Amino acid sequence: MLGVLHLHPARCDFQTQRCLELLLKSLGPETSMTTSSLGPGGIFGNLPVAIFRLRYSGLTHTHIAHAWGPAELVAVAAAGFSRIIFSPQGRIHPNWWPWIGAIFRRREVEIVCPTSALRDVFISHGAPAGHCRVISPAVDVSRFNGSGRKLRASLGLADSDVVLLAPGESIREVFHRRSLWAAAILHVLDPRWRLLIWGRGPMVDSLERFAATVGRDCLLVDAEKRLGRAVDFEQVACAADAALVFADTMAPVLPLSTCMAAGVPIVAAETAGSREILQDQITALLEPSATPRKLAQRMLDLQKDPALGRKIADAARIQAIDRFSVARYVAEWRRVYDYLRE
Repeated sequence: MLGVLHLHPARCDFQTQRCLELLLKSLGPETSMTTSSLGPGGIFGNLPVAIFRLRYSGLTHTHIAHAWGPAELVAVAAAGFSRIIFSPQGRIHPNWWPWIGAIFRRREVEIVCPTSALRDVFISHGAPAGHCRVISPAVDVSRFNGSGRKLRASLGLADSDVVLLAPGESIREVFHRRSLWAAAILHVLDPRWRLLIWGRGPMVDSLERFAATVGRDCLLVDAEKRLGRAVDFEQVACAADAALVFADTMAPVLPLSTCMAAGVPIVAAETAGSREILQDQITALLEPSATPRKLAQRMLDLQKDPALGRKIADAARIQAIDRFSVARYVAEWRRVYDYLRE
């Protein structure tokens, strides 16, 4: 039986959490999975503790160590694991690159990226192209429970409101502040426009302060704060009329692919990352100028042409169900594990 140790951050982002959950649930009885977490609140509180305990735990006899972040990569490499997978799901902080480069020079590491853009970053930092591959994250459509309308009512949103979604967690890479500014422009034209956020991430408080500053307190809807409980992002996506995306190339792609699979029409800033997933006028409306005013105008264009909105939403949903399927995701990861076992 193949043994895999998953070492992940104690505070997982949405994409890492979903990817890890699917592998643990779907790889089957032929694979033995062990999970450990690194960071405050995790099984290993810090990096030195993780290295020491992994080195002397006997787990180095596990076939494969799967690191989900740069600190986790350093831990498994320093602990002595010989077969290592590194699968970060987003931007790598510059402070980690010297450590990562040193590991690549001394160890053979299989690098698995969620996008071609992130793969190119690794190759530009000296990673061997033959050991860098892309596996897009999967959308677990079983989490769409058809409760979008019920959730809208619970959030205090009327059927007449035009609800824009800023997808995913509110982190710097997704520029939810620009989404809020674009929604504010639309709200001045018609107070039915609202911006819905999930309510997770370090930038949530600044979004609420910004909404108060522009005097539009009713504009921003924080789903988890309004509900007073945790809710899956997949359910939040189903409550939206459209998605407004400013995310840069290194932003997580799972929130965007979730919106596609949920059949939510998308208006997005055109970047290398969005072009990798979306096609203008086919699966989304892409705007080359990533300014709130320009994307607000494209959203008005979408509102004026409901047939176009339905067309791009249907095409995006069909493409997402195929391209981001769980079956495809699990099969690609099984090939990676089998390759390293040989």
